[in-house]
Formats: sequence, C-alpha cells, structure tokens
Amino acid sequence: MNADSQERSHPIDPWQQANEARLLRNARRWAETRETTLFTEQWQGYYVAVTREGQRLVLWMLDAETANTDWIQSALDLRQPLRLQSSYTQAMILSLLWLPSPRSIFLSGLGGGCLATTLHHHLTHARLTCVEIAAPVVTAATRFFGFQPDDRLSLSVSDVRAFLQQDTASYDLMLLDIFCDHGVSPEHATEAAFLALCRNRIPPHGLLAINLGNNDPAFHSVASALRALFSTVYTCRGRGSTTVFFATDLPPRTPEQLLEETRALAQRHDFLFSLSFWTSRLRQLHPDPVAPGADPVRPSPRHPPGLPPP
Repeated sequence: MNADSQERSHPIDPWQQANEARLLRNARRWAETRETTLFTEQWQGYYVAVTREGQRLVLWMLDAETANTDWIQSALDLRQPLRLQSSYTQAMILSLLWLPSPRSIFLSGLGGGCLATTLHHHLTHARLTCVEIAAPVVTAATRFFGFQPDDRLSLSVSDVRAFLQQDTASYDLMLLDIFCDHGVSPEHATEAAFLALCRNRIPPHGLLAINLGNNDPAFHSVASALRALFSTVYTCRGRGSTTVFFATDLPPRTPEQLLEETRALAQRHDFLFSLSFWTSRLRQLHPDPVAPGADPVRPSPRHPPGLPPP
C-alpha cells in the first residue's frame, strides 16, 4: 500500500483481481528466465530492445547511430507489475486530481504500456485509446510487459498526428509521452499546430498532459503554446530529466485543495507509490503577459486558431 493510502472505500472487483493475477503470472515468467536480452528488433533508425536487469524489465529504443544512452522507454517491476517505475508516469497520474473519473482517455507513446495498463486496471469505467507508431514497441509491450487490449482498451499503430487528423473523438484526458532516444520528441509532435489539434479533441472540462525532456529544443515553445491554448497550466518536474505539463481550462487549485484531492485519490486507488510527493512538485505557470495593443482574447475552447470545428 502506498504512503498516502488509507483503507480503500471500495474493495477490488473480480475483474481487477483476475487482471492483477494475470500481470503477476506474466511477470513471474520473465523473473524466472536466465536470459538478460529478451528481444531486439530494428525500426527505422532505432533498435527496440527488452532486457532483464535483476527484478526489472527495461524497454529501450536506441538510436542506431549513437552509442551509449541512459534513456529508457519503460521499466516494469517484476515483483509489483502495477507499480509504475518511471518518475514521469507516476507524475502523470496527477491528471486524476482534475478529473478523478474520466470516461475517455487518449494515450500516445505506448512504451511498455505501463501507464495504460495501470489506468486500465484502476479506472474500470474508462475507455482508453492508445496510439504507437513503432510496431516493435507494440510487440514488446504485449509480449513482455503484460499490455493487453480488450473492449475498453484499444490500440492503433499509427503516427499520433496522422491519427488525430482523421479521428473525430473527444477525450476527457489526453496523455502524451512521445520521445525517442536522448529524450527528444519528434518535431511534429511539439509544434503549436499539433498542440492546437490536441486542444480541439478535449472538452472544456478536459485535460492535456505532456511529458517532455528538459533539454528538448522545443521545451520553452511548448510551454508558451500551452499557456496560449489553456487558461490553467501546471508543471511537475520528475526525478530525472523530464517535466510533465498539465493543461486545462478548469480553474487553478490552491495547495490545500490539491492536497485534499490527493488524499481522496489515494483513498480510492492504491497506486503503490506516494501521490503527495508529486503533488508537492506541482508549479503553476502563469499566462504570458499580453503585449501592448495585442488582443488578449484566448482561443475558443472548441475552436483553436487555424483549425476547423471538429
């Protein structure tokens, strides 16, 4: 049980019990193997690999032209497969402070599927749509990490921008974790036009969360674009080299409100890590000052500039 948890308000339902047992069986299989390199496959200019390091599985997406990296795509604790390992995936759970019971969730940048699997397990009334461009990553997630699509969890192998340009659905939560080796996101997934496209898929009560490398060349332009598109933007610095942005048109929360909502969230779900640690790292970004003579009106929540109505 995590450091924030009190006794849960509701017991685990039978589906959750069966799902947790399935994930533990999958983890035990890889914990018992003597192999350390379980999977390798080339995709475009990268090698996708899965290695076992003690009691963890690690998913890599390695630049074929560059040796040595410490950037991993995903990690799985073989003793507790539902305990998120990467600091930014733990931080992204704070999206639920604003929307504790989302009905529809969009995730892009699958990795091992750990975040999707965790949300799918805890939010049993939500539908999740996952998009991943690299087929070998999907293979690794399903074969080794326990990611398993079903009637509530769908998966498309596609570029996220191309998918959203064809997709007309609206999502309460959009969670973007799109980066390759060395923590740099593809340029077309950080442009203002792409962020506006995402904004157009979120209802007024919705939220967009983005994980971004701190040294990504687009870091500051993403922050500015989010402040132009949304009325409320927070950041949460991870333990490593990334920051999660949370952008919404819901009003800002006081520190006291955030702590109260954190306690309520921890009581509903045992995420096996401290939510309050991440809440303490939330920082609100204020809108850019309006230049003299500029129009201070923000874009319509449903019609960002340069895009047609959905």
